[in-house]
Amino acid sequence: MGLSLASVCYNALRITGVTTVVRRVTNGGVVLCYHNVVGSTRRAPTSQLGLHMPLATFRRQMLWLREHYAVVPLDELVRRLVRGKSLRGVAAITFDDGYAGVFEHAWPLLRQLGLAATVFIVADAPGRQDGFWWDDPDVLRVYSPQREHRWLTQLQGDQTRIVQAVAPGRAAWRSPRWCRPATWETIAAAATSGTGTGGGAGLHIGVHSATHRSLPTLTEVDLSREIVASRDVIQRHTGVTPTLFTYPYGHWNDRVRRAVLAAGYRGAFTLAADKQSLKRDPWTVPRLNIPAYIDDAAFEAWTAGLNLRRRASA
Repeated sequence: MGLSLASVCYNALRITGVTTVVRRVTNGGVVLCYHNVVGSTRRAPTSQLGLHMPLATFRRQMLWLREHYAVVPLDELVRRLVRGKSLRGVAAITFDDGYAGVFEHAWPLLRQLGLAATVFIVADAPGRQDGFWWDDPDVLRVYSPQREHRWLTQLQGDQTRIVQAVAPGRAAWRSPRWCRPATWETIAAAATSGTGTGGGAGLHIGVHSATHRSLPTLTEVDLSREIVASRDVIQRHTGVTPTLFTYPYGHWNDRVRRAVLAAGYRGAFTLAADKQSLKRDPWTVPRLNIPAYIDDAAFEAWTAGLNLRRRASA
């Protein structure tokens, strides 16, 4: 379905009240997944991956979310899930990767609104100058879903191997500031910044592996580094011991799930192309991936489970 036709459909759902009715009768909660937020004066290049959301769009979504959902810290949502409590009308906010824009733009807004969020950090990324492979212009120039599948399976989602396959012999890419990972100093300061205004707000830190490789493709030794050693690195730099984990690219299998469980995490999260009723297994909780270019009517419909597109970004 084309974007213009989809927009018409989402607006029709909103105007007729269908979105509101479905949201109110849905039993499950929703965990939202974002990546980066960029300032209103900086317009990030548009790509099919949709990872860099303008602050103005994010602000509208957070104001609407606060009005229509009970936004709770992610660990509170996990506790309710485990105890079998109702999640109707409950939402949690998460960010993957640890972009600087989350701390520079998203977190000040969330603190002002009294909303909690969890940022999942790639332990080897903070302070890195080359950024992430999915922002590399040479990679984006040749990107396709078919190539992405090969990069995440044959090349294991490994940054060095992907960049070498796309641009062999090229000098290291220096990413622009708006798409760099945050520094450890920035992450640690935000993690210890208190509850903020409005009560209950806080920026919590989780683990998004060590290198953001696809975990099901790895050996046991590498898997342990991605799941266990990454947490130790984050704890050492921030003073916080994370208890929640997200699977890079949303990829997991029973072996990976067991490793996360054995490592002592209290919950782990996947990605979903659309909203699903949250599973009662706290180590495979689906999150709704929110693309940067989504319009307001579509965002409202997606949170209710009315998604006309069926694709998740990693």
